[in-house]
Amino acid sequence: MMRTLNTSLIAGILVVMTVPAVLASDRIADIAFTRLDANGDGQLDAAELRQARLQRFKRLDVNGDGAVTATEQTEASNRLFRKAEALEGAMAIRFEALDADGDGKLTREEFVDARGGLAARLDKDGDGRISKAEFLTGVEAARAMR
Repeated sequence: MMRTLNTSLIAGILVVMTVPAVLASDRIADIAFTRLDANGDGQLDAAELRQARLQRFKRLDVNGDGAVTATEQTEASNRLFRKAEALEGAMAIRFEALDADGDGKLTREEFVDARGGLAARLDKDGDGRISKAEFLTGVEAARAMR
Protein backbone atom coordinates (compact mmCIF):
# COMPACT_ATOMS: atom_id res chain seq x y z
CA MET A 1 0.00 0.00 0.00
CA MET A 2 2.78 2.43 0.97
CA ARG A 3 4.73 1.58 -2.19
CA THR A 4 1.64 2.27 -4.33
CA LEU A 5 1.11 5.56 -2.53
CA ASN A 6 4.76 6.56 -3.03
CA THR A 7 4.60 5.56 -6.70
CA SER A 8 1.41 7.58 -7.14
CA LEU A 9 2.95 10.58 -5.37
CA ILE A 10 6.04 10.46 -7.56
CA ALA A 11 3.88 10.11 -10.66
CA GLY A 12 1.84 13.12 -9.58
CA ILE A 13 4.96 15.18 -9.05
CA LEU A 14 6.21 14.19 -12.50
CA VAL A 15 2.89 15.22 -14.06
CA VAL A 16 3.06 18.63 -12.39
CA MET A 17 6.70 19.00 -13.48
CA THR A 18 5.65 18.77 -17.12
CA VAL A 19 4.33 22.34 -16.90
CA PRO A 20 6.85 24.50 -18.78
CA ALA A 21 9.29 26.29 -16.49
CA VAL A 22 8.34 29.60 -18.10
CA LEU A 23 4.79 29.18 -16.81
CA ALA A 24 5.63 27.73 -13.39
CA SER A 25 3.90 29.72 -10.69
CA ASP A 26 1.62 29.14 -7.76
CA ARG A 27 -1.41 29.95 -9.91
CA ILE A 28 -0.40 27.53 -12.66
CA ALA A 29 0.24 24.81 -10.08
CA ASP A 30 -3.20 25.47 -8.58
CA ILE A 31 -4.83 25.20 -12.00
CA ALA A 32 -2.90 22.00 -12.77
CA PHE A 33 -3.95 20.47 -9.46
CA THR A 34 -7.59 21.40 -10.05
CA ARG A 35 -7.50 19.80 -13.49
CA LEU A 36 -5.96 16.63 -12.10
CA ASP A 37 -8.48 16.46 -9.24
CA ALA A 38 -11.27 14.99 -11.37
CA ASN A 39 -13.66 14.32 -8.48
CA GLY A 40 -13.02 17.71 -6.86
CA ASP A 41 -12.27 16.32 -3.41
CA GLY A 42 -9.07 18.35 -2.96
CA GLN A 43 -6.83 15.29 -3.14
CA LEU A 44 -5.22 13.37 -5.97
CA ASP A 45 -5.83 9.65 -5.81
CA ALA A 46 -4.18 6.87 -7.79
CA ALA A 47 -7.01 6.74 -10.35
CA GLU A 48 -6.76 10.49 -11.07
CA LEU A 49 -2.99 10.29 -11.46
CA ARG A 50 -3.31 7.26 -13.73
CA GLN A 51 -5.86 9.13 -15.87
CA ALA A 52 -3.48 12.10 -16.13
CA ARG A 53 -0.65 9.81 -17.24
CA LEU A 54 -2.97 8.17 -19.78
CA GLN A 55 -3.95 11.55 -21.24
CA ARG A 56 -0.30 12.61 -21.40
CA PHE A 57 0.58 9.33 -23.15
CA LYS A 58 -2.17 9.87 -25.72
CA ARG A 59 -0.85 13.38 -26.45
CA LEU A 60 2.69 12.04 -26.87
CA ASP A 61 1.67 9.08 -29.06
CA VAL A 62 1.12 11.28 -32.11
CA ASN A 63 0.78 8.43 -34.61
CA GLY A 64 -1.54 6.46 -32.33
CA ASP A 65 0.42 3.22 -32.53
CA GLY A 66 0.30 2.57 -28.78
CA ALA A 67 3.96 3.43 -28.18
CA VAL A 68 5.86 6.67 -27.60
CA THR A 69 9.12 6.92 -29.48
CA ALA A 70 12.05 9.14 -28.60
CA THR A 71 11.17 11.21 -31.67
CA GLU A 72 7.59 11.74 -30.46
CA GLN A 73 8.90 12.75 -27.02
CA THR A 74 11.37 15.19 -28.58
CA GLU A 75 8.69 16.67 -30.84
CA ALA A 76 6.42 17.17 -27.83
CA SER A 77 9.21 18.98 -26.00
CA ASN A 78 9.87 21.12 -29.06
CA ARG A 79 6.16 22.04 -29.26
CA LEU A 80 6.25 23.15 -25.61
CA PHE A 81 9.32 25.30 -26.22
CA ARG A 82 7.74 26.86 -29.32
CA LYS A 83 4.60 27.67 -27.34
CA ALA A 84 6.69 29.17 -24.54
CA GLU A 85 8.67 31.27 -27.05
CA ALA A 86 5.45 32.42 -28.73
CA LEU A 87 3.98 33.35 -25.34
CA GLU A 88 7.12 35.26 -24.44
CA GLY A 89 6.96 37.15 -27.74
CA ALA A 90 3.26 37.91 -27.29
CA MET A 91 3.87 39.17 -23.77
CA ALA A 92 6.65 41.47 -25.00
CA ILE A 93 4.36 42.88 -27.69
CA ARG A 94 1.56 43.32 -25.15
CA PHE A 95 3.93 45.08 -22.75
CA GLU A 96 4.98 47.52 -25.45
CA ALA A 97 1.34 48.18 -26.34
CA LEU A 98 0.48 48.91 -22.70
CA ASP A 99 3.56 51.07 -22.08
CA ALA A 100 1.93 54.22 -23.46
CA ASP A 101 4.82 56.53 -22.59
CA GLY A 102 7.52 54.06 -23.71
CA ASP A 103 9.51 54.28 -20.48
CA GLY A 104 9.89 50.51 -20.07
CA LYS A 105 7.60 50.42 -17.02
CA LEU A 106 3.87 49.94 -16.66
CA THR A 107 2.16 52.34 -14.32
CA ARG A 108 -1.04 51.31 -12.64
CA GLU A 109 -2.97 53.54 -15.03
CA GLU A 110 -1.29 52.05 -18.11
CA PHE A 111 -1.97 48.52 -16.91
CA VAL A 112 -5.49 48.87 -15.49
CA ASP A 113 -6.96 51.42 -17.88
CA ALA A 114 -5.44 49.99 -21.06
CA ARG A 115 -7.50 50.57 -24.19
CA GLY A 116 -7.78 47.84 -26.79
CA GLY A 117 -6.96 45.05 -24.35
CA LEU A 118 -8.68 41.75 -23.75
CA ALA A 119 -12.00 43.40 -22.93
CA ALA A 120 -12.05 45.24 -26.25
CA ARG A 121 -11.21 42.04 -28.15
CA LEU A 122 -13.95 40.08 -26.39
CA ASP A 123 -16.62 42.79 -26.71
CA LYS A 124 -17.60 41.86 -30.26
CA ASP A 125 -20.75 43.98 -30.36
CA GLY A 126 -18.98 47.06 -28.95
CA ASP A 127 -21.52 47.72 -26.21
CA GLY A 128 -18.84 48.10 -23.51
CA ARG A 129 -19.83 44.83 -21.83
CA ILE A 130 -18.78 41.22 -22.33
CA SER A 131 -21.69 38.82 -22.56
CA LYS A 132 -21.33 35.19 -21.56
CA ALA A 133 -21.51 34.24 -25.25
CA GLU A 134 -18.71 36.70 -26.10
CA PHE A 135 -16.63 35.38 -23.20
CA LEU A 136 -17.10 31.75 -24.23
CA THR A 137 -16.26 32.61 -27.85
CA GLY A 138 -13.02 34.17 -26.60
CA VAL A 139 -12.19 31.11 -24.52
CA GLU A 140 -12.77 28.86 -27.54
CA ALA A 141 -10.57 31.09 -29.70
CA ALA A 142 -7.78 30.91 -27.10
CA ARG A 143 -8.06 27.11 -26.96
CA ALA A 144 -7.88 26.89 -30.73
CA MET A 145 -4.57 28.79 -30.65
CA ARG A 146 -2.96 26.14 -28.40
